[in-house]
Amino acid sequence: MNKKTKYLVTVSLAAALAMVLLLFRVSLPFLPPFYKLDFSESVVILAGYILNAKATIIIQLLKNILKIVTSSTNSAFVGDLANFIMGVSFVFPAVAIYKRKEDKQSMVLGLAVGIVILTIASCFVNYYIMLPAYAAIFKMPIEDIVAMGSRLNSNITDLFTFVIFATAPFNLIKGTSNALIVLLVWKNIKVLFKK
Repeated sequence: MNKKTKYLVTVSLAAALAMVLLLFRVSLPFLPPFYKLDFSESVVILAGYILNAKATIIIQLLKNILKIVTSSTNSAFVGDLANFIMGVSFVFPAVAIYKRKEDKQSMVLGLAVGIVILTIASCFVNYYIMLPAYAAIFKMPIEDIVAMGSRLNSNITDLFTFVIFATAPFNLIKGTSNALIVLLVWKNIKVLFKK
């Protein structure tokens, strides 16, 4: 298989598998119901390890387009856009750092940096763009979104504390769980691709 064909096949398969995993999302009982945990980023990172960091952006985009085309959205595409932005903020640095040396230390460092960037980016993007857009599209006062969080955590009293006590923990959990999957399966997948 030549490099271009391998690239296209890997991107296509990874996007399709990531999209399927994106459909199996789980709500966490201590977070607002629109924050749903999925494991699709682990597939994107693994494909990025095989290819390169730029491929992760293409896979993330295809994953979200496939999800929009094959299933309905209940967030007026705000959730899909958020998934793309947050996904890229996690997977791109994780893969870019790993590809420098391609050893265990660079993998762990890349995943850790990816989790930190994901968490920080999610706070800014949710505070300034996503949550206000969600409120505007659904003609819902931002206070109603805050109230969803306050019912689960009394520390949530405004948009800022919502982002600190709901958005940040969710993305830490999501990034860490996806990173653990990568750490557990990469060695076996790497062996397969060397054959």
